[in-house]
Amino acid sequence: MQFLQNRKNKINGLLLIAASTLVGCSAGGNKTGYEYAPNMYESEAYEAYTQTGYMKYNPNGMTMRTPVNGTVANGQMGYTMYTEGYEASVAWRNPIAPTEANVAEGMRLYNIQCQHCHGKKGKNDGGVIKSGQYPPPPWDGYQSNDIKNLPDGKAFHSITYGKGNMGAHGNVLTPEERWKVLHYVRSLSLGDAFVYAAEGTEDNKDVVSMDAKSFDGFELADIGADLETINGAMRNVKFNGLAYKKFEDSSIPHIDKVAAYMKEHPELKAMVVGHVASDANIPGFGELSLIRAKTVCDYLESKGISRDRLSPKGKGSSMPAVSNDTKDGKETNRRVEIYFIK
Repeated sequence: MQFLQNRKNKINGLLLIAASTLVGCSAGGNKTGYEYAPNMYESEAYEAYTQTGYMKYNPNGMTMRTPVNGTVANGQMGYTMYTEGYEASVAWRNPIAPTEANVAEGMRLYNIQCQHCHGKKGKNDGGVIKSGQYPPPPWDGYQSNDIKNLPDGKAFHSITYGKGNMGAHGNVLTPEERWKVLHYVRSLSLGDAFVYAAEGTEDNKDVVSMDAKSFDGFELADIGADLETINGAMRNVKFNGLAYKKFEDSSIPHIDKVAAYMKEHPELKAMVVGHVASDANIPGFGELSLIRAKTVCDYLESKGISRDRLSPKGKGSSMPAVSNDTKDGKETNRRVEIYFIK
């Protein structure tokens, strides 16, 4: 009898363990139940853009870290080139050719982003204005002299950062798209007087010569004969083969000349523009021109030049200085140039 009782107790014990296991493994809502090796399938990562009370080392308890100063998202280099204030933007020039194709694309983007306020023909009679939700702009449509005489740079600045009741559109339109929208706005403003560029006209990709006045929409500073000195120094900056983040030691004295010049002229800012040869088809080389421009910026910063005076830009193989048909030509086209703006 005692044997049967002991056996019964063991069976009951096993049943109790089994029942507890089943109860513990049940999950629902926020209860995951008991799991074997939960870290294998329960992510401990934080949701992006959320805040918690114990992320004490991050601003406002954010779960993501603030990017380092000067960080540029992949493919967003163009956004860093237009950061000056509204009055300074008068120096910007539209680098996109006003071909019919570019103006048509500007019209398409305008109808998506702008016509609900400014109207189909730019008469400030879009649905939002008609509804009375917002007052119309203080000028009478794009045909007014206020808009006809508004410099391209200031119009571009307003599209990018907003002005008055108009919100910023720099987060929904790339710089190239904003310039195309501006072309369409000009076509509405000038009507029959608007002049189209011939199809096939290249956008502003010309190499800057000694007497050039602008580059990529910016008015260049006139530094006279010093420009040849700077250009000569940069022609001697050579990178160490595929070690693309390291220029040759022989380059240092030449970049030091540029750093010294910028210290003597604190009013100048520099666009540091990298180029590669047109046969650079190795995977990852698409960003090589930008990487090398950033490398030069990093060195100039280490020599005491404030980072807010340096704008790295990658042109890839779009601006060859000479033909790529020879080895020497390819070597010449693998270069970093510096253009000064005020």
